[in-house]
Amino acid sequence: MNQLLTHFAPAERLGPYEIKEQSRMFGSFEMHELSASLPVVFLILNRCRQIVCANKRFAELVGVMDAEAVFGRRPGEALGCINAMSAPFGCGTHEFCSTCGAVKSILESQEGHAAVKECVISCEGGKVLELRVWSTPIRRGNELFTIFSAVDISDESRRKILERTFFHDISNTAAGIYGTAELLAECLHDVDCDREVKTILYASEWLVDEIRSHKKLMEAESGELSPQKIPTSTLETLNQCIRLYTQNKSTHSRVLLVGPEARDAEVVTDPVLLRRILINMIKNALEATPEGGRVLATCFSRDGAVHFSISNPGFMNREIQMGLFKRTFSTKGTGRGVGTYSMKLFAERYLGGSVHFTTSPEEGTTFTLSLPYPGHFMRKQ
Repeated sequence: MNQLLTHFAPAERLGPYEIKEQSRMFGSFEMHELSASLPVVFLILNRCRQIVCANKRFAELVGVMDAEAVFGRRPGEALGCINAMSAPFGCGTHEFCSTCGAVKSILESQEGHAAVKECVISCEGGKVLELRVWSTPIRRGNELFTIFSAVDISDESRRKILERTFFHDISNTAAGIYGTAELLAECLHDVDCDREVKTILYASEWLVDEIRSHKKLMEAESGELSPQKIPTSTLETLNQCIRLYTQNKSTHSRVLLVGPEARDAEVVTDPVLLRRILINMIKNALEATPEGGRVLATCFSRDGAVHFSISNPGFMNREIQMGLFKRTFSTKGTGRGVGTYSMKLFAERYLGGSVHFTTSPEEGTTFTLSLPYPGHFMRKQ
């Protein structure tokens, strides 16, 4: 068949005899055992996108006892895709196939490139499959084939939708509370009422900041975060983070202050991510400081970089040091452990900087964030 007769991919197919001969190329015991052991769908497709090898996972997915029952079909046909079943030339040839990640990944592999894409397949009977697919070219003799594998991402997709909805709704609610508290703080003059309103104001500001923090972390982990870098004052940013804590009860009886040696500079960075890192550094320092203890924050320029340091009197033993930046590591119990992890993730992957620490029984612990510094020295605090 000529490709011009279809809406997207070529319509050509090989006959039963050729399919059988090709399947024998992959019929070794080792190949059978390997494909059977994989926890994902595994297929080998010929140049016409027809299945010549399939593992047990795929046979279970399409509801056949023997994987050979799908040989000669294309993936969408075996899965019962409604577009594949309604197109005269089958899977890949319907108008809607031009938007299918599975077909597009297979075609890219036939050009010699490995490809990873996502697709949503509506099947007969109302079933919907959400898949992430991998297509990799492989040669056997003079023949080009595609190794095709797929995993179900329906749970992941639903979770992302729920998370976006949750963050959108709760962010709006928290911002509304904060805005109302801000107006009340401006209007009330009674000392006692003013104190209570300010407590609400600071608590709502904290809530908004925590929501933003978790949203940014999830975007960063999924690769969806896009830093917005602008000229940013280092000392002003540090003072903003300090204020968020000193106005909140989270400091308890601990002292949090900016060191007298702090210097201001202008650095081009994402101020939101910068604040997230500094807030986590301050939070960890406060939690490691006994009541009555002091946490010291500072910023300065040196060796072509700007540095933010947060120091506390606590000491971390070797076991804590070794697990510090791991995602689920925490000294505060199960379900915690993203603070130091997010600091390093934001700094190194998105801001081009680094986070490191020093700790000793004599000097306590100091976390330092270092960022590239193309700017200029400004002034003394």
